Amino acid sequence: MRTKGINGFSKLLRTRRGLSVPVSLLVIMFSFTIVSTIAYTYSLTQMGNRKEDLKLFASEEKMLDLEEAVSDVVWSPGSIRTLAFSDYGGQLRVEPDSNRLLINVTIDGSTYTIFNSSTGRFIYELPSTVVGHCGSWIRGDDRAIVNRSASYQAQMSVEIGDENKELTARYRPLVASALGDLVSDRRVNNIRIYIVNLNGSESIESGGEFHVRVVGESVSTDIHSYDLDASVTKVEIKAVLNGTERTVEVPLTAGASGSTARIEVVAGMVVIEGVSV
Repeated sequence: MRTKGINGFSKLLRTRRGLSVPVSLLVIMFSFTIVSTIAYTYSLTQMGNRKEDLKLFASEEKMLDLEEAVSDVVWSPGSIRTLAFSDYGGQLRVEPDSNRLLINVTIDGSTYTIFNSSTGRFIYELPSTVVGHCGSWIRGDDRAIVNRSASYQAQMSVEIGDENKELTARYRPLVASALGDLVSDRRVNNIRIYIVNLNGSESIESGGEFHVRVVGESVSTDIHSYDLDASVTKVEIKAVLNGTERTVEVPLTAGASGSTARIEVVAGMVVIEGVSV
């Protein structure tokens, strides 16, 4: 009887040892399946992010092309550039009535408004982009007005819109100055404010593959002249652009009888319009 019990226990032990191999194999295969699934899901996510990155970079390049086309034609009336957009997964919007620009000049305690109008903007709306790009500047910065010739008038950044992330492009004024002649013992100070104005453009909402045309329409000059005492040493120029404001100062040089501040507002009108080819 004892021998029979020992033999039965040995048989049971051998059976359990025999089962341990396939059970361990199942556990390993199950674990491998989970790891593979996680890795595959992660790879798909990374590929999706990479695909969205490529769309963003391609749309950035095309928006830069559009900005450069505007900058190329703005001071050359009659000049035309045509651009082809591919399908980057979003759509282009041109908003001629947005981007309000107000310019005031303050001289010897008095303030004068010399420009107050919308100047337009264009936007490429993406269905999704990598969050890290939001808030980054593609061209220019957040200053509402600049007074260095090397500064970009264009402002292009990645922003969060009402529904999607957007590549937004607009233009800010640029101030330049130079000394002029003496007129009646007054030193003429020439101050020029350059404005890129898109408010004559078409309101566009286009997705997929399409073409746009950029036309330099006209250049207008509005002159404001102020005769000043020798005690007045500067002109303050304040711009309020789309809710953001900044003031720059332009020093004045006087003659024996004072100075003349001759301020020119030079606006280049550019039209962006859809075109069929």
